[in-house]
Amino acid sequence: MNQSELLLDVSTHALLHLEFKKLDKRLSLAEKNNILVQYLKPIVKSHQYRLVKKTTKSWLQMGRKLNTDFEATLNQERERLQQMSSTDLYQFIALIQEIETELNTKAQYSLAHAIDLNARYGKVLVCVVDEDLTSSFDEDGLMTKATQILFIGDEQLKDQFSAIIDKSTGFQSVIAYEDENHLRIELFRL
Repeated sequence: MNQSELLLDVSTHALLHLEFKKLDKRLSLAEKNNILVQYLKPIVKSHQYRLVKKTTKSWLQMGRKLNTDFEATLNQERERLQQMSSTDLYQFIALIQEIETELNTKAQYSLAHAIDLNARYGKVLVCVVDEDLTSSFDEDGLMTKATQILFIGDEQLKDQFSAIIDKSTGFQSVIAYEDENHLRIELFRL
């Protein structure tokens, strides 16, 4: 899970926790803030949430301020994170991060004619083949034109790469080229 997904999870669970507490009795603003602060405290100390420690700490500081509607602030943060997490650009970046993590590599970004076929990170070469990646997405993060990802590596890792692409729910993929060690996938917006 990346940082934005973790923050979305934390904020959603904190707000759900508060909603369940509201079922028991009517809560004052200070009580709501305190419940949210108490929920977030262990998260700051948890190794599992180390990626979001800094942001969660800043949320805690907001929640401790007098006369602050921490619930409303956390709801705004959650909505912002949810919007950011749902754009095509965000999903594309998450897909590339997953490929890099699963295949223990780093993706390159290059024009087709300028790809350095020997510049491998780990056992594979993964390259986003696009003239200008930013032009593939509009200002709202929606994919406006297809983009390609090139994979070069052994067949087992090629199958793993293909499985990662196939489980992506945000894009439709079409094989543009494939042989024993090469796979070029074209991604389209669903």
